[in-house]
Amino acid sequence: MTGKKSAVIIGAGIGGIATAVYLVKNGYNVTVFEKNSVPGGRCGQLIRDGHRFDLGATMLMMPGIYREVFESFGIPFFENKEIKPLEDLYKIYFDNNDVIAFSTDKEKMKIQHEKIEPGSYAKSQKYVSGYEIFQIGINKLIGRNFDNIFQFANFRNVGMLIKLKTYISNYRYVKKFFQNYHLRMAYTFQNIYVGQSPFDSPALFSMVPAAELTEGSFFPMGGMYAIVEKLLSAAQSSGVRFHYNKPAKNIRVTGKKALSLKMDLK
Repeated sequence: MTGKKSAVIIGAGIGGIATAVYLVKNGYNVTVFEKNSVPGGRCGQLIRDGHRFDLGATMLMMPGIYREVFESFGIPFFENKEIKPLEDLYKIYFDNNDVIAFSTDKEKMKIQHEKIEPGSYAKSQKYVSGYEIFQIGINKLIGRNFDNIFQFANFRNVGMLIKLKTYISNYRYVKKFFQNYHLRMAYTFQNIYVGQSPFDSPALFSMVPAAELTEGSFFPMGGMYAIVEKLLSAAQSSGVRFHYNKPAKNIRVTGKKALSLKMDLK
């Protein structure tokens, strides 16, 4: 016995692997159980006949978060040309054959905007200034742990929730900036990243296109699975143990203490 605390993680996706590295660096013996035969989760890949396909995300967004995590692990992921900034993030095709290329090239964006709706580029810059929403959301909401309801639901947070535009739908919010239907779609379709509808989700998610156009998006050489490989290497070299084809069925608990993990042997 080493005297170390033990931790079990269910799932070897990016979050699970990164959490394993954090825990092992803080003195835990860590074991990860993954139901699939390979790690990666929603950041997996398929290789067939010499071709590689990303099975989830195809580009790296919000690089500041990744940079913080990798630097804390001592992994120089953003060096040695291992990651490529994307000038054109993606192209959006509409039913009337119009195309909008979401780009970090401001002049290119201005030409497209003014062709679709004169005066809309200046409005788009005000919309993108909603990047502040992203920063507030990360620092005061997404990046925080709330151990009980009263830490979240209090008068101090009311102003924050208003500032984060949680009181209005994303689509109603974007209508304040653009009259053109296609521009409204272009700045709200990003809700599908997390399986939401812009008609129902809060305008908090306007932070997504704002972050894309402010921080930019990137392509890791070798695809998004390169992130998994980097994290996996750091985890394994730190002593994290991985078990694949081991789906977890349930966790047996007493009070707030986990006693054992039951595996599905099918």
